[in-house]
Amino acid sequence: MLAFSAAIRLYFNNIVQFMTEADEGTYFDYAQRLWSGGIGQYADLVRTYIGDRDMWLFPSPLRWSWIGTTAIASSIAGECTYRVLATVSMLAGIATVALTWHIARELFDDRIALIAAAFAATSPLQLALGRRALADEFFGALVLATIASLLWYTDKLRACRVRQALQLVPWVVFATLTFGAKEQFLLVYPLLLGFWWLRTRTIDLRTLIAWALPGLLYFAIFCALAHDVRAFFTIAHLTTSTIGAEYPEQYQNGAPHRLLIDLIALAPVVMLLAIAAIGRLRNATKNERHLLALLAGIFVVHGLLSSKNVRYIIEADALVRIVAASFVVSEIRSNRWITALIAINAAIELAIFNVVFLAGAVYDPVTSELLRTLKMLPH
Repeated sequence: MLAFSAAIRLYFNNIVQFMTEADEGTYFDYAQRLWSGGIGQYADLVRTYIGDRDMWLFPSPLRWSWIGTTAIASSIAGECTYRVLATVSMLAGIATVALTWHIARELFDDRIALIAAAFAATSPLQLALGRRALADEFFGALVLATIASLLWYTDKLRACRVRQALQLVPWVVFATLTFGAKEQFLLVYPLLLGFWWLRTRTIDLRTLIAWALPGLLYFAIFCALAHDVRAFFTIAHLTTSTIGAEYPEQYQNGAPHRLLIDLIALAPVVMLLAIAAIGRLRNATKNERHLLALLAGIFVVHGLLSSKNVRYIIEADALVRIVAASFVVSEIRSNRWITALIAINAAIELAIFNVVFLAGAVYDPVTSELLRTLKMLPH
C-alpha cells in the first residue's frame, strides 16, 4: 500500500505553474534566501516581513521548521525551485499514509490499519496538497507524527522512570517541529493534551513538563534564529490582525459545519462511513471514543474560527479514514466486500481529484472552488 501511495504521489508531482504571487511564492522566497545566504539570513527575513505591510497577508517566518526543511532540501538537491518544495510536500504525503497505518495499528489492529492506509492512499485532499509548494501536507504529517509519538509513550508507561523520560523525546521533538510548521498547531495542541489525558487519566510533573516543552522550544528556536525576542510577539500580532482581510472574509467565512461539507464533497464515501461510526458510539471501544473525541474537537475548534479552509484541517482527513476503517471492520465481515468498498472509494476519490485539482486546477480548496468544479453551483 505504501508503494502504491508513493507511486501515485510521484506520478502527480507534475505541476508546472505554481502560484508565485500567493503563499507558494512566499515560501519559495523564504527558502531561496536561506539556501543562498545561509541560516544567518533568517534575522533579515524576519525584519523584512515586519517592515513590509504587504507581506502580513502571507505566511510568516514563524514557520521556521517548514522554511528550514525546504532550505535543507534545496541544499540536497543543489537548487532551489518550486519543484523542490513540492517534492517535500510529496514526501510528507507518503509519510502521512505510513503514519495513518501506524496510528490505526496502535489504536486498533493490523486489519484496520491496512484499510485506513488504503483509504488514505487515494485521498483527494492529500493528493492535492502533496503536489503543491505549501506547508499544509508537511504540517499534517507532523501532527500525525506527534500523535504517533504520544501513543508510543502512553502505551509504555510501565517502563522505569529513566526510560519513560527518554520515551518523551519523540513527542517533544515532533510537537516542537509541528509548532514550527504552522502556528495553527496552537489550536490543535490542547486537543492532543486532552487526548493524552483520556488515555492515561493522570497528570504528574513529568507530564506537565512534556506538555510545556514544545511551545517553549518553538519560541526559543525562533528567537535564536531571529536574534530578537520581541519579533515573535510582533509577528504574532501582525498575522492575527489580517484575519478579517478581503480574501478570508470573502472565501473562507461561513457556518461552523462548512468544513464538514467540504470534506463530504471531496471524500463522500469515507466521510459517510465516519459519520455512521458516530451512530454506534454506545458500542464503540475506548480507543474509538477517544479518537472520535479528538476528531470532533478538531472540527469544532476550526469551525468556530472566522476563517475556514479544509486545508487547515489536513490532519483530520487522515483521522477520518481511521474512523471509517474501524467502522467498516465492525460492520462488514467479508474481505471481498471490504476490498470492493476500497476499490469503489478509490475510483470515486481519484475521479474527484481529477475533476477538482487536475482538470479544474483548483489551488486553494475553499468551498466555492470545490463546489464550482464539481458543478454543484450554477456555472
